Amino acid sequence: MHLSGSERIERLSYLSREGVETFLLTGDFQKRHYQKDKNLHLVSIPLKYIPMVSPMLYGLSLFFFLPFYILKIRPDFIISDISPTPFLIWKPFLSKLVGFRMVLDIRSTPVSRHRSRFTQIYFNLAIWIAKTMFDGMTIVTPMMKAEICRIFALRSDWVGVLPNGISDDFLKCHKKECDVRRLREKLGLSNKFVIIYHGSFRLAGGLLESMEAVGLIKDDHPDVVLFLLGAASPQVLSILRRAIETNGVQNNVILHGPVDFHSVPDYISMSDVGLVPLPNIPIWRYQQPLKLLEYMAMGKTIIAVDSPAHRYVAGENSNVVYVRNLNPNELVNAMIYTYENRDKLEDWGKVGQQVVTEKYVWKKVNEDLIDYLMGI
Repeated sequence: MHLSGSERIERLSYLSREGVETFLLTGDFQKRHYQKDKNLHLVSIPLKYIPMVSPMLYGLSLFFFLPFYILKIRPDFIISDISPTPFLIWKPFLSKLVGFRMVLDIRSTPVSRHRSRFTQIYFNLAIWIAKTMFDGMTIVTPMMKAEICRIFALRSDWVGVLPNGISDDFLKCHKKECDVRRLREKLGLSNKFVIIYHGSFRLAGGLLESMEAVGLIKDDHPDVVLFLLGAASPQVLSILRRAIETNGVQNNVILHGPVDFHSVPDYISMSDVGLVPLPNIPIWRYQQPLKLLEYMAMGKTIIAVDSPAHRYVAGENSNVVYVRNLNPNELVNAMIYTYENRDKLEDWGKVGQQVVTEKYVWKKVNEDLIDYLMGI
């Protein structure tokens, strides 16, 4: 549904290129990027995105449509995310008839504050259905696996750890295939020190503190620019714009709308430092931020809050400058440190590229997925 959300789409695309016949059922999907993948079949259910409503309509559509489609294509495995799981209660009957196995895939735990009670209940219901009716579960990090196994009394051997993967777009772009100079000129960022954040804009995600930090250094370092690339609700955008005015950083903070995920590497490439300001709190502590992998693949030095989520991927390597918390003064110190060492950033970033190449390329991640599926 969202062009900026590439991880699951890329997973299937790479599987299809390895000869695995895959079928993607989604809502209102843009097909144009994947017509070249002969083994990836896209089935689009025509739904416009309406918060809270579309996921329910999508689930109801799958409840009625998917059994007939399963009988037609006879799949070996079905992987579901949280959203449609409560609507797949026909699984035990149909799997006996067709012989497929079904897995629930969890990329994150509920993070929406304004409707957290509903999303938590829905999340719990999906886990209970999977525990009762499905054949397995995959989770993004071992820390999240341990937490969910403890809370829901799941067998450890029933749950697999399947990290996020990284697209070729990022691995290619760090080899200087991106036109950094032209994009910087287009955005008015020539001769600027650019710190990029990309992803959804959430008020609890450290963006306000990051703006305040830029405001504290703008007089001594007027060439430092915080570039925010992504989407947000009108309410959040309004708050962020007010924060820009309050901190007097109109010349130092850029709010840029979302772009097609194939273009994201260009924007990371033209930046000097990647920013991952997600705080060390329960809703993010055991995630695996895709932006962290993408910055690393692009050879960027990263400013990140010290948390298990970030340590799990980046460890103690020199390509990450950790801050203890989201205190703006902590962020100020990290920004000034990277600025004053900007001649070393490229060498520091090479460490992150090596980690991604060894652990998070799609070939490795998909081999782990196939091994897990064949073992359930």
